[in-house]
Amino acid sequence: MTCIHHVYGAIVYHTHWRLHVVFIALPVAAAVWLLHYFYAKHNTSRALFISYALMVLLFPVMLIGIYEGLYNHLAKNIIFPFSGNSAFFKMLFPPPTYETPNNLVFEVTGVLQAFIVLPLLQAYGRLLKREAYR
Repeated sequence: MTCIHHVYGAIVYHTHWRLHVVFIALPVAAAVWLLHYFYAKHNTSRALFISYALMVLLFPVMLIGIYEGLYNHLAKNIIFPFSGNSAFFKMLFPPPTYETPNNLVFEVTGVLQAFIVLPLLQAYGRLLKREAYR
């Protein structure tokens, strides 16, 4: 989702610097998958569990779900109708890093990252709880 969102944003807004996310997200996704695979196969390894849990917490949960989804898009789309393109809005979401909400596909794919984090946090909590009782 985040790769599609950032590639789309790079094209629509002519901000090719947004593509850096793809070069981070794909290797992180591969690392998370590999850590999960090896942890599931050798679930006695504490180091594998800690590595996996930290990778999931830092990247999918915090950076993509909370920062990108909740702050960069959900909060921006909630605040904008009340503030418009005011100095307050620009202080919270300074251009050119942020765009005013003016493209439905870009904003929907951005906000979806916030909604994906909710079930991810629930699954993460179950994982930590399960691991604590082992």
